Amino acid sequence: MGLTVPETFNRVLRVRKKLKVAVLADFPLHTIPGRGFSETLGHYATWLYPLAVAFEKCRDLEIHWVTLKAGLQKEITTSGWGQFFHVLPTAFHGRATTFFWADRRRIRKKLNRLQPDLVHGWGNEDVWGWSTIESRRPHIISIQGLLGVYNKLAHFAWRNYFMGVVEAMVLRRAKMITTESPWAKMKILNMTGRKDVHLVEYGLPEEFFLHQSDPDLAEPFGLMIGTADYRKGIDLAVQLFARPELRSIPLKVVGGISPFGQTWKARATGNIHWTGRKSQSEIVHLMKKARFLLLPTRADTGPTVAKEARVIGLPIVASPHGGHIQYLQEGRNGYIRQLDDLESWSQAVLGLWENPNRAREMGHFLQRAHREFLRPEKTAQAFTLLYQKILQARKG
Repeated sequence: MGLTVPETFNRVLRVRKKLKVAVLADFPLHTIPGRGFSETLGHYATWLYPLAVAFEKCRDLEIHWVTLKAGLQKEITTSGWGQFFHVLPTAFHGRATTFFWADRRRIRKKLNRLQPDLVHGWGNEDVWGWSTIESRRPHIISIQGLLGVYNKLAHFAWRNYFMGVVEAMVLRRAKMITTESPWAKMKILNMTGRKDVHLVEYGLPEEFFLHQSDPDLAEPFGLMIGTADYRKGIDLAVQLFARPELRSIPLKVVGGISPFGQTWKARATGNIHWTGRKSQSEIVHLMKKARFLLLPTRADTGPTVAKEARVIGLPIVASPHGGHIQYLQEGRNGYIRQLDDLESWSQAVLGLWENPNRAREMGHFLQRAHREFLRPEKTAQAFTLLYQKILQARKG
C-alpha cells in the first residue's frame, strides 16, 4: 500500500532535517561581525573563528555555539554565518575552586533547552570537555592542549594541575576524540592507551592566506610568538640571543609574559624586543616582514603559530617537541634542533640571517601544499563526516 501525500511529505522532512550540533567552546566573540564584542588580544582559540565561517557552507548542520563571558548579567543570543551564539554569564575568578559548578549548571540547562543531536566540546581543559561528557549525549571532544603533558614540565600554577585531573577524566570517558597532530595523538596514546583518536587539522583564518612573506631587508628581525613562559622556551630564547654571534640580531617576542618569563625578561639583552600581545592583523604583518620564526617549545599539540608561518611562507627554527614537526623538513623549510644544543640553534639562526635569499626559498618550500592542507573548509568537512559517523553508529 502506497504512502499518502501527508505521509510522504513528513518523511521527506525527516530525511532533510538538519543535524543540530551544540559546540561548547571559548569562542572569540569579537570576530562575529557587527555584534559589538570588544577584541580580545591574544585569544588562544584562533582556529574557532575560521571554523565557524567554514560551517556556513555546511547546509545540513544547525550549529549552536555555547560559550561563556565574564561580567554579563544575563544570557545573550546572537547569530552569524548562519549559526547561533549563546553567550552565558560567568564569574571573573574562582571558577575552578568550585569545580565549575555554576558554569556546568548553566551549560547543562542550555543543552536541555536546545536538545541537540550531538555535542562537540572544544578543549579537555576548563569546563568545555567536562560539560560535554556530562551531557550524556552523543559527543566529540577536540583537544586544544594536553595539560597532562605540560604539567610534567613544572613551573605551573596549581590550577593547571587541578585541570590536569579533569583532563584525565575527560580523555578517559570521551566517546570520540580528535586532535590536530600525530605528536598529540602519540601523547594521548601514552597517557590513556587510546588508539581511537582521530586526526583533524584545525584550519586558519582567511587573512593569513591573503599574504605572502615579504621580509624587511632594511630592518630585518626574527620573531617568536606565544606566551613567554617555561613551556614555550623563553629561557632558551633569551640565552640564545645573548650569545656574542647573535647579539646584533633583533628578536621580537609577541605575547603575554608569565612570572617565569618576567624573570628572563629582566636578564635579556637589548636585541630582544618585548612587544606584548598583538591583534591578528598585527601578527600577520609581523610574520610577513620577519626573517624567520623561532619556536623553542618544550611541548605543543599544534602549535598554531607554526601553521601560520607555513601559510605565509616563513622558515622556522624549532624544537622537536610538538605537532609542528609534521610541517617541517630539515634544511628545506626549517631546522629542528634539540633544546640542549644552543650552538646548533645559533648556527641555524645565523644561516637564515646571513642568507636572506636562502631564507626566502626555504619559506616557499611546501608552502602551496600547506596552504591547501590548512584550509578551514577541510576542517568543517572532516567534522561533518565525524558527526554523521557518530550518529550512524548510535542508530546501528
